[in-house]
Amino acid sequence: MKIYKSKAIICVKDKYNLEYRLCQISYQLNEDGSFKYVFKPNYAIIDLTESYFFQGIPGLNLDLRKEEYVRENMTPCFISERVPPKNREGLDELLEEVGMTYLEPLIYLIRLYLKRGDAYSSDHLYLIPFVDKVDVDLDIFVGKENNISYIKRILTNITAGNRILINNEVIDGSNRKCIFKILYKIYSHSIEALKDKKIRGIQSAVSEGKYKGRKRSPIDLVSFMQYLADVNDKKITAKEAAKKMNISIDKFYREKKRVQNGKDLSFNS
Repeated sequence: MKIYKSKAIICVKDKYNLEYRLCQISYQLNEDGSFKYVFKPNYAIIDLTESYFFQGIPGLNLDLRKEEYVRENMTPCFISERVPPKNREGLDELLEEVGMTYLEPLIYLIRLYLKRGDAYSSDHLYLIPFVDKVDVDLDIFVGKENNISYIKRILTNITAGNRILINNEVIDGSNRKCIFKILYKIYSHSIEALKDKKIRGIQSAVSEGKYKGRKRSPIDLVSFMQYLADVNDKKITAKEAAKKMNISIDKFYREKKRVQNGKDLSFNS
């Protein structure tokens, strides 16, 4: 019997754009039409997250700490709430948007994220192509980056699950969380200090009449929010919504991201 298999990684980002590779997800489709999804959580990474950006994976009780969660011949809600059904009207246009001719759930979600650059609005989770964990020697970057960049490189490899080598020392499962917490505290304080410095600089420039900022072209708030709701409910595509509002698809996604991040919006009042 012929078997098709694919796999990916479920990820989430925090407010500093640090990516956490939370769980491996695999999909198997058999020739007779039966199928299976398998989730393999990476608890070492999940334990590094905070509740403000990660509240779990829909449909999985991670408190059970199972090595894997299997769903046979049933579509898990993680997939069903993100991937359009095969009988969905306008499916061909959705697939065309991500350069596909047939629906393969994991590939569809990977390409959707690569295309839009944002995550699912309800839980901020998204898929990336599967990559194996690797050993990373960070000594080669010593002296080539400033302290903040170097710390971020360490944090990025920690949240990716990689095994890190620094000055003949190893960061792995035994000390990963402790080192992460220490470095994350330093990194977050440094980033916030830079933000405060930038804000003070802008405020000073404004008071001196030297800063006007970049004005974004406004769009209608009521219409945008209605079209955004229709896109999230999969009633229309983002491409269709952008066309109806007479804006580019890139601008639609930029404004959508601003809504999700709670930033000032470029809307007409």
